[in-house]
Amino acid sequence: MSARTRSLAGCWTCRLRRKKCDEAKPMCNACAALEIECLFGGDQKPEWMDGGDKQRERAEWVKLEVKRKAGFRRERRLLLEGLEVSSISIDGDDLMQDSSGSASGSSGSVLGRSAPAVATAAKEGLVGGGSHVSPAGSGTGTGVELTPSSSASTNGGGVGGNNTVLPAWGLPTTVVWPEMAEHEVSFIMMYLDYVFPFLFPFYRPPLMHGGRGWLLALLTRNRSLLHTALGVAGHFFNVTSGHPGIAMHQLCKAHSFDEMQRQQELALTQLQRDMHDIVTRGVRGYPAESSRVLGSIVQLLTFEVAIANTGGWTMHLDAAIELYTAIMENHGVSDATGGGSMTCFTTILSQLGPGPGIHMPHNHPWSSDQAALRFFTAYLLFFDTLASTALEAPPRLQRWHQHLLTVHDETTQGPIPADHKGYPELHIDLRDFLGLQNWVLIAIGEIAALDAWKKEAKKLGRLSVTQLVSRAAAIERNLRENMATIDLSFVKPPCPAAKDPLDPFLQYTHHAVLLPAVVDEGVAGLTYVWAQSALTYLSVVVSGWQPANPEIRESVALTMAMLAALPTPACLRTCVWPFTITGCMATPEQEQVFRDAAAAMGPLQEFGTIKEALAVMENVWANRAEIEGNSGTDWDLAACLGSLRHPSLLV
Repeated sequence: MSARTRSLAGCWTCRLRRKKCDEAKPMCNACAALEIECLFGGDQKPEWMDGGDKQRERAEWVKLEVKRKAGFRRERRLLLEGLEVSSISIDGDDLMQDSSGSASGSSGSVLGRSAPAVATAAKEGLVGGGSHVSPAGSGTGTGVELTPSSSASTNGGGVGGNNTVLPAWGLPTTVVWPEMAEHEVSFIMMYLDYVFPFLFPFYRPPLMHGGRGWLLALLTRNRSLLHTALGVAGHFFNVTSGHPGIAMHQLCKAHSFDEMQRQQELALTQLQRDMHDIVTRGVRGYPAESSRVLGSIVQLLTFEVAIANTGGWTMHLDAAIELYTAIMENHGVSDATGGGSMTCFTTILSQLGPGPGIHMPHNHPWSSDQAALRFFTAYLLFFDTLASTALEAPPRLQRWHQHLLTVHDETTQGPIPADHKGYPELHIDLRDFLGLQNWVLIAIGEIAALDAWKKEAKKLGRLSVTQLVSRAAAIERNLRENMATIDLSFVKPPCPAAKDPLDPFLQYTHHAVLLPAVVDEGVAGLTYVWAQSALTYLSVVVSGWQPANPEIRESVALTMAMLAALPTPACLRTCVWPFTITGCMATPEQEQVFRDAAAAMGPLQEFGTIKEALAVMENVWANRAEIEGNSGTDWDLAACLGSLRHPSLLV
């Protein structure tokens, strides 16, 4: 039998690797299995396919990428073995009482069970035999004794020379990295000075709120967070080496890549242990410890997104949402004025203060645990809402939107407890974290919920168009009323130098956007971009895929105009979702505008989700004739966000 002839119409990645390609679009099976970029272009060669140095460099890069993705798949399997739990234990004391009868005869712990066994035990409320962990204060256990927040035990140990995995329970009062290597200390400073500001450019807590000191405090005391920060800083270092003014030897890149993988493995190992402790112990009675583990999960989720690991984010988001819900339900219940109880975020914050029950009024520094929980709450709400637009489901934390993102209305939500009067009226102000006004995220969540409701009703054959239009009209009215309050008068055209700065990283550093006027300008412009793209999203949900619709054309044009007015290319990092929603609805003549905007970010378009956003748009544009040839039937923006064979979290 003659050998099969290699296709000449295969993707360029397979041609580069000299592998057979099945030509499946938008991504061939070979590239999909390896989770690497798949590029189709017909006879038009990419610029790196030159038969020379560029092609060799690209081949080396693909080899590293294959190795990197293989490592991620291996780590995901390891993490799933520890996190395959359907529900987090709510009350550890109940679990201990349930299992006390078999404690003496059980030698196995959660760490010794298979993942399915742990999942089954969690469902039945039987996780965590007494032989592993004893109830606080009981003295009956034979293993590690965990102590509640108010009397947390301490852990020591360095990072550089000691990779011991420590339990999460009880934040150490001493630092855990006195033996860090010099390059690790450098990477921590890189994370604080460059990476963190790039990922969270609008987070600039004022001096009276304690600044960013909480971040350094947690990095010095939380191993999972520390290893994650070192890993993401290593990836950032690799990415920035692609800038013309920064040269790095290939061996240095390989070493940096290996170090990033090592740090991620350590972070995953520590987080796996922490999650086992939570499943075993439960969250009740341990607000600080639970919130620290939550922070570790959200930080790892941020890492997965930053390094464009497309397959891992759903698992981390599931775990974070489940844990956050448990924290809210068990530590957020407060006695309401006039009797009864209510869920209040302030109740949790009060338990994370400098002492039990000590409340900290507005304009006083938050403790490190309080500041961390507020930060990770804001970003978890953000991640959950944008994930819902790709997963075709309502945001799972939408039940908390009214409480966390709106000013408390005592007429509809009940009176505020007297001892909470000193706290800010708005629990989470997204302007301080994301540069957005809260009503935008609430509206996007409502549109995602409407989309999910429409599809479910249509599947069951009971869709009411009248109800659909009525609900959409209410969302649109609220969006337009709030957009009318945005002051765009001081949004100035971008400085020409900002498009090609002498120092491409200056715009990401923490002092680059320090002036309040500049921050206000960014919030106004960014909020408008998000709101206008939300209207585009709403139009597609109601009317279907109709790119030529005059309302959609106008909305796309308005969003593009505001995107062009953003002060620097760095700002694109903060609006990847609206950038993608708008780009998917763009005309062929407008496509190049989006390519140029992504290219303007230079090497840092590889860091984060800009590259994936452009891949989504390119795929939609490449299949435009097929999509529109079917009159857009069963195609919408959720389909766009899932067109790369996985749901895209564009944050």
